[in-house]
Amino acid sequence: MNNTNFDIIIVGAGASGLTAAISAKRKNSNLKVLVLEAQNKPGKKILVTGNGRCNLTNINVSKEFYHGSFDTAPVLKRFSAQRLMDFFAALGLVCDTEENGLVYPHSRQASAVLDVLLMEIKRLNIEIVCDCRVELVRKKGGSFNVKTTKGEFVAKKLVMSCGGKAFPTAGGSGMGLDVIKNLGHKITPLSPALCPVQVKSDFIKSLKGIRAKAEVTLYDGSKALKTESGEVQFTENALSGICVFNLTTILPKARNPIISVNLAKDYTYIELLNLLFERKRLFADEILEDFFTGLFHKKIGIALIKNVTQKPLSEKCRRLSDKEIKLLASLILDWKFECRQCKDFAKAQVMLGGVNGDEVNRHTFESRIVKNLFICGEALDVCGDCGGFNLHFAFASGIITGENL
Repeated sequence: MNNTNFDIIIVGAGASGLTAAISAKRKNSNLKVLVLEAQNKPGKKILVTGNGRCNLTNINVSKEFYHGSFDTAPVLKRFSAQRLMDFFAALGLVCDTEENGLVYPHSRQASAVLDVLLMEIKRLNIEIVCDCRVELVRKKGGSFNVKTTKGEFVAKKLVMSCGGKAFPTAGGSGMGLDVIKNLGHKITPLSPALCPVQVKSDFIKSLKGIRAKAEVTLYDGSKALKTESGEVQFTENALSGICVFNLTTILPKARNPIISVNLAKDYTYIELLNLLFERKRLFADEILEDFFTGLFHKKIGIALIKNVTQKPLSEKCRRLSDKEIKLLASLILDWKFECRQCKDFAKAQVMLGGVNGDEVNRHTFESRIVKNLFICGEALDVCGDCGGFNLHFAFASGIITGENL
């Protein structure tokens, strides 16, 4: 590259970085914009979102779905789901809204989202340099000197849209946060989010691969912190599924985290108790192994039975005592799993923590610490629930950043 001097350098060619570049160039076509990407291709994380379908926003987007020190209210006030859909419509992307508010490209291909962004990048003559890892940034006078594995670049303004540590297979490393920290910013503690939660249980291995509709509640000891409903997936040593993922956004707040799984949320205790006594009468001559046939997956039924009685599974159902029936009812409504704090970013969709929100202007995304430094996207201490909220913030924060460059 002959020219190493630019008006704007953007570090990270993900959702926020690409939209920041487009937004800035649209505002002023004379700007010289360079995007630096550590991976061999731009937008790798976009391609894996929504299981490859890219749930890019949610029509119900609001502040209540976000966590962290960065206040998302001004961003969401300026950028509704409809405005983001309009932004993509202008790029040629047709979107559909599902009944639950989730918005996907009509093709259900994440590649379509990335393709329209890159086509606009090309039309605007924005340069992207891949396989280019930023090693050090120094501010000298009114410029930023950016040292990379492909040489040194200089810019009047710098945008750090470098993401976080989540999804390391798609480039998440957290190295950009070290650069931001060296520029004087505080980084709040990092932890994985929207990921499976490892639990301690004598029965979890026997449930591997099973899915069940349930209501899940995160407790800190006896205090309920958050409740979600949906499909729980049991793995060899963890609870998974979107409803469990959404609990992880506040899991670090719990000193003694416990997840309660309610397998019959539409029943009161008395209603469930009556149902179980009726099953005892109906299945009196069947074996305990078959007590929950027609109600729960067989492996779940066996695990429940083993939790409350030492009787062999070959015993007749009539041998269940009233006490054991009551214990079963309580367990079905409140099956507790002791949690381990999430530490593995490999299976995390997003990251909790990041650049302290108080140190960044929530209207422009300019640093309050370093003039002409902008920070957007997942590098900030903001994390959304599942359902398109994280991508919405990434895209919106990038567009707003670009408007203020």
